[in-house]
Amino acid sequence: MKKVFAGALCAALASAAHAQSSVTLYGMLDAGITTLSNDGGHRTTVMDTGVLVPNLFGLKGREDLGGGWYAVFNLEGQFEVGTGALDGNLFGRQAWVGIDSDRYGTLTAGNQYEFMFMSLSYNRLGPELPYVSLTNLRQGPFDALGKPGPFSGDFDFDRTAGASRMANSVKYESPSIGGLSVGAMYGFSNLAGGFSNQNAYSFGIDYDQKAYSIDAAYTMTKYAEINNGADGIRNFGVGGRVAILSGWADLLYTNTRNTFTGATINVIEVGGTVPVGQAMHLYTAYQYMKGNDVLENNRAHQVNVTLDYTLSKRTDIYASAAWQHASGDGDTAKAWILFTAGPSSSGNQALLRVGMRHFF
Repeated sequence: MKKVFAGALCAALASAAHAQSSVTLYGMLDAGITTLSNDGGHRTTVMDTGVLVPNLFGLKGREDLGGGWYAVFNLEGQFEVGTGALDGNLFGRQAWVGIDSDRYGTLTAGNQYEFMFMSLSYNRLGPELPYVSLTNLRQGPFDALGKPGPFSGDFDFDRTAGASRMANSVKYESPSIGGLSVGAMYGFSNLAGGFSNQNAYSFGIDYDQKAYSIDAAYTMTKYAEINNGADGIRNFGVGGRVAILSGWADLLYTNTRNTFTGATINVIEVGGTVPVGQAMHLYTAYQYMKGNDVLENNRAHQVNVTLDYTLSKRTDIYASAAWQHASGDGDTAKAWILFTAGPSSSGNQALLRVGMRHFF
């Protein structure tokens, strides 16, 4: 009888919660065929996924608490379409809960994106973001940077791809006032007696108008692998976009530094999006990446092009191409565009891809 009562009580509470809140299931899937000109000295063609966008599924909720206050949450995971396997933990992409106010802003806690991604990619690119591939984001001949993480030591070194989130963090984002908004967050190390060891912090500022945006961000992340957690990778950047005729042009500068070794990478990128008819968009970008003498003065030029055709509000097909030329140290200046593949055996690498994407 107690079990029946407990079950009835849980059902009643769940129904009450459902009546007071909204929960949305969402996600996106990307699959295609990629040809790489030089993967460790060999041409390769593979079926791969999560290149134009990562394959994600998630739940987000919002409950009206009254008086302009809301309880909010987001749980998000990543997976591989080709195998169905999880990519990391079940909700390793995002997992946070917080309070949102129309007047005072949003305060959240958990595992969440920091401002190098939120300000310099999500906000800066705005309507251009759906056409920016992961191949357009940072990877190159800088493995000696020393950034811990999967794949290579320099993948997403300036954090603009959102490949890294900030765990155990508290984040505040202000409401937009005349288009101006600011944000700050702190990631706790959760180490006994080590509050400032292996911690992280990030700041962002965005000024968004109908015809342009100006965005800036700063992030410092300390890693156990760098000087026993006392040092890490520091990033800052500034950029924006502006409406030109029927499309957009964008500009970005980022600076990445290993605070222990002094290894530093500067990046300048310019790009733009233009509609080609009612259902097609063309995105192009050029970036120049330059390492300092700690990184053997390695540098790389890269060009990206994506042509996207919309089949419906939720489905599109696309073709993309990328080319990178690396130079500098003869042993380490190997072109490397896509983290899921390997570096070139030379200073040049080209990529061609056709794929399909679906949102739900």
